[in-house]
Amino acid sequence: MEDIFRQAEDRANTLDDRVSSLSQVLYLMYLARERKASSIAEIGFSIGYSSIAFLESSPSVEVTSFEIHNEAHVKSAKEFIDSRYPDRHHLIYGDSTQTVPAFQVPRSADGFDLIFIDGGHEYACAKADITNARRLAKPGATLVINSLTPWFKWGIGPTTAWEEAVRDEIVTPLEYVSDAFAVSRPQGPAQRAWAVGQYQ
Repeated sequence: MEDIFRQAEDRANTLDDRVSSLSQVLYLMYLARERKASSIAEIGFSIGYSSIAFLESSPSVEVTSFEIHNEAHVKSAKEFIDSRYPDRHHLIYGDSTQTVPAFQVPRSADGFDLIFIDGGHEYACAKADITNARRLAKPGATLVINSLTPWFKWGIGPTTAWEEAVRDEIVTPLEYVSDAFAVSRPQGPAQRAWAVGQYQ
């Protein structure tokens, strides 16, 4: 996984630095493996590091990504992933508040085992992503939401949406992680913090 991370970072691949940390990527890989997830959805693809983590977790995993941008760095990431994991990754372009509710889960599947949300950071978008992704999830599916960093401006929306989902019993919290360490609750000044939960 570390080798792939460094290869994808290589400037020759024209990928930029909008990326999860290596510790977060490894965490996602091991989480997917531990949960025995075979069908994974993510909202927010960017340059594909979380997709790589999930695809590396098992050769049977398939990933569906929802991404609002179709810029060069996104296309480069998609080409890299398709070359390494052919026919295992699907990328849907567009605003997740529209593409996720419009998405039809294939009849051969009954939903996604694991959903990773790291898309729009505005409150309305984060809330919609949590709510809309629930419809695509298998009963009891694992949910991971990134950017629970309300001490930064961009973390206020996801944190508020997550706390409301817990309060409204949409999701049961299982674990919080700040800068790769398990914590009882994310606190600043961590650079990265996320939560793992289970859809009810």
